[in-house]
Amino acid sequence: MAKKTDLNTAASPAGDHEIHRRLAADVLAGMERWHTESDQRRAKRYYFESTGKIEADQSEINGFLQWYTHDFRDAATGRTLVERYFETHGEQLQPRERVLLEAMRDSWPGVFEAETIEVGRGMHLRDLATGDVIFVHDVTASRELVRGDCILSRIEKVDGKLMFVSDGFSVPPAIRDEFLKLIDKEAGASGQTRAEYVRRSGNLLYRKIRNLSDKWIKNLQIVNREGDALEFCHADYSVLNEPTLLAKLRTLEELLEESGKPGEAHFAWLEAAKSGPRSVYGHVQTGGGHLRLEAQSRTRLQLGRGLLEAHAGSLLKHQGDACRPLDEIKRQAAVPGESPECARPIPSEMERELILRMKAAHYAKWPDDPLPALGGKTARQAVKTESGRQAVRELIRDMEAGEARGAKQGQPAFDFTWLRETLGLADATQSNF
Repeated sequence: MAKKTDLNTAASPAGDHEIHRRLAADVLAGMERWHTESDQRRAKRYYFESTGKIEADQSEINGFLQWYTHDFRDAATGRTLVERYFETHGEQLQPRERVLLEAMRDSWPGVFEAETIEVGRGMHLRDLATGDVIFVHDVTASRELVRGDCILSRIEKVDGKLMFVSDGFSVPPAIRDEFLKLIDKEAGASGQTRAEYVRRSGNLLYRKIRNLSDKWIKNLQIVNREGDALEFCHADYSVLNEPTLLAKLRTLEELLEESGKPGEAHFAWLEAAKSGPRSVYGHVQTGGGHLRLEAQSRTRLQLGRGLLEAHAGSLLKHQGDACRPLDEIKRQAAVPGESPECARPIPSEMERELILRMKAAHYAKWPDDPLPALGGKTARQAVKTESGRQAVRELIRDMEAGEARGAKQGQPAFDFTWLRETLGLADATQSNF
C-alpha cells in the first residue's frame, strides 16, 4: 500500500509525481491478490492477441500496463485494479493520495488531434470521439507536438486541470483517416457511440494503429522525382590535398557552400544552373582528410561521384559506397519526425531563402499536379466536390504538420495560406471526425 507522504511535499509537482509513481506500483501489485492466472492470460490475449511469448518495446509495455491497471476487469468482480485498490485502501490514504488515486480511477483513453499549441504550457486538443476541445497541461508535449498531430493517449483530471497520464501512441498522418473511419464503423456495428467505443477499447485501438501502419508500410513505394527508388546512399573518399580540394569544390556551380562545424566544409549539391529554383540532389561534407557524398538514390550517387571525380579525381581516393535499405526508410516514414542520422544543422539565412524559394516553386505547381492520394485528380479538380475538398484539406493539413515539425528543429517552414486561398479553402482549416 502507498507509504504516507507529507502533505506539503505532496502538493508540489515533484511530490505529486512521487505519490503517483508509488500508487501506480501498489495498484499493479494488486494483480497478485485480485487476479487469477486466467485473468492475467485473458488480459494478455486481449491486448496482444496472444498468450505466448511477446516481443514488445518499452512504449508497448507501458501502454499495456496503463490499460491493464485502468481498464481491464477481472472475471470475479468486474472491477479494474484501480477500483479494487480504491475500495480496499481508500479510507487509509492521506487526502492528497486519495485525490490522485481518484484521478487515476476516473482517467480515460481518447484519440486527440492537436489544434493549438502553447509552447511551455500545454495544448488545445480536439477529442475526435466527442468533438470537444480540451486544454491539456503538459510542458513536454507542448514542445514535441505540432498542430495536426493525432495521438492515442490517456487523460486524467487533477485539481481541475487535464493532464496526460502517459506518452501515448502517435497516429501517423498516412493512416489517420483510415483509422478514424475504422473507429466509426466498429462503433456503429457494436451499437456504441464513438466516445463509448473509444473509452472501452483501449486495448484494441493501439493494435489497430499498429496493423494499419504495418499495412501502409508494406504497400508504400518511395521514389524521387526521377522515379528511382529512394535510398539513403553515401560514397566515402580519402582526401589527398584538402586546401586544393576545397578551392576546386568552391568553383563548381553545382555546389553551394553551407555553414558547418569548425574544421569542416559542407556543400548542397544542386542541379546545374538554370533560371528559377534548382533541385537539391545531395550533400557533400569534407574535413579531417575525409569526404562524404550523400544522395537519395543509387543513380544520384553515381552522378555525384562522376561530378566529383571529373573535377577533383586526382585529389580523392575512393573508399567505398553504401546504401540504406528501402525497408528501413519505410519503417522510419511511418512515424512523424526525422531520424538523427539525417538531421542537418540549422540553415543559414541564405540557405533558408533558397529552400523557401524552392518550396514556393514546388507548391506553385502542386494544385495542378495529378495526385495518387486524390485518385489521380489534381487538387484544383478535386475541390469541385465536397468529398474532394475534404481530401485536399487533409493533405494540406498533413503538409502543414510536416513543416511545423521542421520549424521546431530550426528549418524554414512554408506558409500554406496562399495555397488555401488559391483552392478556395481559406475559410476551412479544421477537419471533422
